[in-house]
Amino acid sequence: MNTQPTTLIVAATAFAYLGGVAFLGFGIYLSLKGKRLHPLLLVCVSALSFSWIEAPYDWAMYAQFPAAITRMPSWWPLNMTWGGLPAAVPVGYMSYFALPAVIGAALGTRLYQRMGWRRPLTLLTVGLVVGFCWAFFFNAILGAQLGVFHYGKVIGGLALWEGTANQYPIYDSLAMGVQMMVFTYLLGRTDTEGRTVVEAWAAKHTSTVRQRVALSLVSVMVIGNLLYGLVFAPHLITKLAGWVDVGPSAPLFPGIPNQPLHG
Repeated sequence: MNTQPTTLIVAATAFAYLGGVAFLGFGIYLSLKGKRLHPLLLVCVSALSFSWIEAPYDWAMYAQFPAAITRMPSWWPLNMTWGGLPAAVPVGYMSYFALPAVIGAALGTRLYQRMGWRRPLTLLTVGLVVGFCWAFFFNAILGAQLGVFHYGKVIGGLALWEGTANQYPIYDSLAMGVQMMVFTYLLGRTDTEGRTVVEAWAAKHTSTVRQRVALSLVSVMVIGNLLYGLVFAPHLITKLAGWVDVGPSAPLFPGIPNQPLHG
């Protein structure tokens, strides 16, 4: 069993930790500078709040990781990832979801300004496309193809490289694209004062700055968890129904047994 991390694993882990801290820190800085909650901070807080769903998501998707990746301790809540949840997941969720949202918001804003398209529809469409492409690059290429992680089982007919160790469920990119689509909208849909739709709504229902900040933070956490729960639900249903059953029988990683079909 190889417990030495490859260069790619080190790079992916660094992206998770350094990127997550950087996005969060920049969001805090922009919020303090502008004296209001910056959309980037709201996205980071939301992503961090629903990172707990990654473990059951991994379980339903039969996602497996090499032994060289550091894991969360066994007592970690809902630690259902086969072999343990990678330790970089919570902080890494901020970089994973913030980066495509920032790109999508920038592209969407430029498009509706230059083309005169409707702002909400443009942001949502661009966010979905950018999110799908980002998830495909990270999960299918860096993950399934290059070995940062693999998917042991997929739904037959809905995966690329089906039946091999490098198989990738394309519906995973769609699910992540939907999540990033909403974050793109949150980042790009601001009013003349620079407020997000969430902060503007919170301002109407509170009387003090502290109340507005608290309500905005709670709201984006609720939105993020509900949305991620919705995109996770089809994966959970198909897993429990036994439809996720196509994949190689050989170990995905040397010395590590694969997640059993009904486990």
